Amino acid sequence: MPGPKGFSEDQQPYEGAGALQSVSYARLKIDSAGRIVIPAEMRAAMMVKPGDTVTAEVVEGEFRIVSPDVAVRRAQAFANKFKADHPGISVVDELIAERREEARKDLEEANAWRATRGLPPLE
Repeated sequence: MPGPKGFSEDQQPYEGAGALQSVSYARLKIDSAGRIVIPAEMRAAMMVKPGDTVTAEVVEGEFRIVSPDVAVRRAQAFANKFKADHPGISVVDELIAERREEARKDLEEANAWRATRGLPPLE
């Protein structure tokens, strides 16, 4: 019996509204509050609309705005590459192991600090 719609053991590729497009350079002005208006043609090419959240970064002096579609596609590509490069390794198990190791180190640090103050160790 299939599970509820939208859930699957195997990750399905993200399908956006359509293929992402490119738009040539445009000169944009920065207002006194530091805002930039993204032209409608560029917003359409990025498949974003008013109210959407985008991510931004500066890489080697270049300001880049990344749409949610691109962010999802990049994350999927990274996950697929990891899966291909590490067959048989569960990403979830790796993450849990990393978190447990971090927690162990945090506990060691906390107990070392507590020992310098004459406090009993945490378990």
